[in-house]
Amino acid sequence: MTLEPRRPLSDVPHDALAYAPTTAELRPHKLYEVQYWRERSSTYLDGTTFGYSTAPLTQAQLRALPSATYHAIVGAVAGGLAGERVAFECSAALCAFAPDDNARMFLATQVIDEARHVEVFTHRLKSLGCEDVDRTLHKYVNPRMFAFHAHMRARVVDSRDFVGGVIGQNLALEGLALGFFEFNAALLEDIDPGTSQMLKTVLLDERRHVGFGLMRLRGLLENQPNKRAYVEDVVGELSNEMMAIFEENADNMARHGVDPAVPMEKVRAYHAMHLGRLGMN
Repeated sequence: MTLEPRRPLSDVPHDALAYAPTTAELRPHKLYEVQYWRERSSTYLDGTTFGYSTAPLTQAQLRALPSATYHAIVGAVAGGLAGERVAFECSAALCAFAPDDNARMFLATQVIDEARHVEVFTHRLKSLGCEDVDRTLHKYVNPRMFAFHAHMRARVVDSRDFVGGVIGQNLALEGLALGFFEFNAALLEDIDPGTSQMLKTVLLDERRHVGFGLMRLRGLLENQPNKRAYVEDVVGELSNEMMAIFEENADNMARHGVDPAVPMEKVRAYHAMHLGRLGMN
């Protein structure tokens, strides 16, 4: 995939970055309730430790399997951690300058979710013998993901682009990642049930995050049509960046003997579904 040159954020008109909540976004909704978050997450987190109730395979147990299996699991966990670090940093920053209490309440719960995700993926990597986490990430993770992280830091932290931050975090990053989380959770269900369960608990959090992003963006497009061009441009730009990352990951999977057709089909299906819900396909 060929990416178009990125437009510098300094060139974006300030009014495109401004965000005024719509009347609909100021109404109560269960996604904005901390109580709903506590009740929902307890259904799949109660009784777990670091996201699992069945202990995942140890490093020694995995080393007894074909080498490709060990490296595939480390790679999947490392890729997950790289993405969660982006979401952790961005959700915290977005919460700080969210335009209304509803958004702030949701993002406060997302910060905790992302902190948990960073913790469980870090713990799993170390249990696999990868004590130097940063070195492991740079060994297994696509360099484009680190570039995406820097881009999102500039967009959210430096430019305070709330709309772009929600698009990049809750739609492009997490929305497309749903397909890979689903695939890896299913792939590992029989091989390493503990790691599979950990991925499933993360996946359930991510679905809620994507739901928030779609709800906010849909309301913006319906009630502030002057923002449509900017939203469409940013959705296209950031989704293309993430799709390129996933396509390169698929190539790496193929080199390790794993057929990437199913996860990429899931990624594209989620992308099409989310664009449809925004009326953009």
